[in-house]
Parts: sequence; structure tokens; C-alpha cells
Amino acid sequence: MNTESLPYGPAFGLGILLPVTAMLLVPLVIAARRAGSMAGAFVVVALWLRYIAGAYHLYMFKPFAAGLSGNALLSIGVTGFGLLFVVRPANLALKWLLPVYALVALALLSAVLNGDPAGGINAGVKYAYMTVIIVAVFQALRIDPDARFLSWAMVSFLPLLVFQALSLALHLPKGSEDGDGLVWIGGYNHEAAFSVAMMTGFLVGCFAKSAPRPIRVAFLAATFLGILLAGYRTTILAFAPLALAVFLSGLTLSVRRDQRVPMAVSAGVAGVLLVAVGVLLYSAKFADLGAFLSDPTALIKPPRDFDYLERQVMSARPLIWSSYIYAWAEGTPLQHLFGFGPESWVGLFKVYPHNTLVGTLYDLGWFGVAAMLALWTVMFTAAIAARGERFKLLAAHFAFFLLNMATMPFWQVEGLAMYGLLCGYTIYAARSAQVPRPGPLRFAYS
Repeated sequence: MNTESLPYGPAFGLGILLPVTAMLLVPLVIAARRAGSMAGAFVVVALWLRYIAGAYHLYMFKPFAAGLSGNALLSIGVTGFGLLFVVRPANLALKWLLPVYALVALALLSAVLNGDPAGGINAGVKYAYMTVIIVAVFQALRIDPDARFLSWAMVSFLPLLVFQALSLALHLPKGSEDGDGLVWIGGYNHEAAFSVAMMTGFLVGCFAKSAPRPIRVAFLAATFLGILLAGYRTTILAFAPLALAVFLSGLTLSVRRDQRVPMAVSAGVAGVLLVAVGVLLYSAKFADLGAFLSDPTALIKPPRDFDYLERQVMSARPLIWSSYIYAWAEGTPLQHLFGFGPESWVGLFKVYPHNTLVGTLYDLGWFGVAAMLALWTVMFTAAIAARGERFKLLAAHFAFFLLNMATMPFWQVEGLAMYGLLCGYTIYAARSAQVPRPGPLRFAYS
């Protein structure tokens, strides 16, 4: 994230950070050694590094070399290592990756057209990071179809869970983005990135099918609670379909095959009741969302036409979206097609676009929006074609789509890691479904 766009959150001092980091290194080394493959170990370590770096945001957000922050250098290093030592070049030709390459090409082209090649390179590195995670997950699953490495990947999220627990124990909260209460994000900078990272942990727990059941249930419960404590409304809302899918499938698959139909019905009823309870508990928190959805076009208008109350709706998101949309509309015809360049809004707007499609429209124009929609469609279609766990995969892709509607996971490295994990798993499941199952042996007699 850009350090100028978000205020620093309360952070732990080095007196806590360093010993806790040293303690967390022990399970990381064990997990990496037992991940089962180079690709699996890479995923475990890459995620851990990102999440531990988030706890050091007071230091990692500052420029280290060549004007690049510590976080940027870490991402470049992880991406470079993955490309050189983990990713097999042949796997970069997977057909599902074509929309990603289209986004990279558009980012570079838009940057050149707008006289900012550096912006294109920055965007290209981010997409390269996501691609490396996708391919690494795919390769790890080819070696380990039971996804045992994902059981060890749960260790990658210990920094989030441990530091959040410490923030509770030491009473180190942060004021929420909405200004309506306190959130608990373990000394990390902002609840958006923290909650997306925690949601990634829940996603890993969903598919860590080889993990011991008590450990897996405890991990899912811890990340579920962690997301609620982070208090970021967008993630809570987006997370709901995935959590419900895990609940329903977990109950259904916990009984014998001949009992699954009645259990599925019972689970469905229980799911409806849980949704109803959630609506009641969060009705006040999401009241303005209902008002917006009742007539969304009424709040997409020139920014100067917003009155005071309209500026408060959904933490000013309609105002933010309108600012970007109307600024894009004032561009040249070429900018309508290719945008103003990747992350060209930095320094011009106070906050990032808070919607992936709105941000992509401003940065990459209509062609960029088409490429982004193509990527989501390709991956969702792959999930439909997947063999096994299709229900959870579809729920996860729908959850990620919702996440993109009010924040920008494609801007956050945490969001790119999440989508990389999800897409890598989806591609493997879809590709496995295309491989014909071996039929019974047939013997020819002469």
C-alpha cells in the first residue's frame, strides 16, 4: 500500500516484535521442511514473510533503496526467487493465465501512453507476484494432490493470529475506518490489508483437507474470529458466502453418504438462521449499504453535488467512486480506452478508489475493465469445471468478487496473495477434471 494514503496504525515496539518474530521462525522452519516440495515450501515462506513484514510497517513502509520501500523490495525479492528457482517455465503457458498477461500488457501500454513507464513496471511486478503464487500452488498440488502443504501453510498465518492476540492482551486497539468503534489488528497498519490476510488464512483452512480435524477446526475458528475483530465491513460482508459454504459443506460431509441429503436440508435451514442472526447483529453497521443498493445510481453523480449526509454513506465510497469516474470521463478518447496509467491516482486523490473496477477504469480504461472481467470470468468458469470441492471454490470466487466491490485487493499484496492461492487451487482442480480417468483394463485375445 502507499504510505501516504493511509494513517499509521498503533504498532508494537521492537522489544516485542523481535522476540515474537524469533519465536515464530521455529514453526515456519518446520512447516517449510515438511511442505513436501520446493513449490509448497515457497508458498509457506512467501506468505509468512508478507504477514510478518506487516507487523513492521513503521519500518517496511519507508524507502530502503532506489526509492523503494522495504515492502516493495521484499515483494520483488520473493517474485524474483520464485521465477528463478520455483516456477517451471512451461507452467507459465497455462491457458488460464492469459487474462493476467493481458492486464500486464495493458498496464505497460497505458503507462507508456501516459509517459510513466515506472508505473507500468510497478504494476507488472505486482501481477508477476500473483502469477508466481498461482503457479507455485499449482505445482505443489501436482506433487501433492491431497494438499498436505496447505496444512503446513496454516503456520504462515501465525503472525496475524499471535499479534492480534497480543493486541487484545495488551489492549492495543485501533480506531475503525468508519469512526464507530475500535478494531483489533495486532499492531498492523490498517484493517483492510489485515482482514484480507486473515481471510486468506480462512481460505487456506478451507482446503487444508489433510490437516487433523481438531487443528483445522480451531484454525478456521481463530481466523473467523480474527476477521470479526478486525471489523472491516467490506471483508466481513465478502467473507460471509465462503464461511456459509464451509459451514454447510462441513455439516453435510460429516455424516455417512446415505444421510447426506437430510443433513444438507438441515444444514441449509441452519444456514438461513445464521444469516438471519448475522443480519440482525450487523443491521446498524450495514444500514447505509442497504440504502445505497436500493438506488445506486442516485449516488453516482458529480462529487460537488454530494450533500453532507451523502458524503457519509458507506464511509464515503460513492463519493470516492464518483470522483474517479467523473475524472476519467474528462479524459481524452485515448484515455477512455487505456486509462491514465497504473496507479496514476497517487498524489492526485486523497484515497485509493475502493473498488477494483472503478480503479481499473481510471488506470487502464475500458480495455482494462474488460481484461479484469475476463480474468474473473475465466477463473470462475474454471471453478465450475473443477473436480471436487466445487461448492467451496465457487463460494470463494464469489467472496473475492464481493471484496473487489468496496476495496481493492489487486492493489494490496495481501489481496494478490489471496487470489493467487485461490486461482492456483482452482486451475489445478479444473485441469484435473480434464484428465480422463483410467478405465478398466481390457485384454485382447488373438
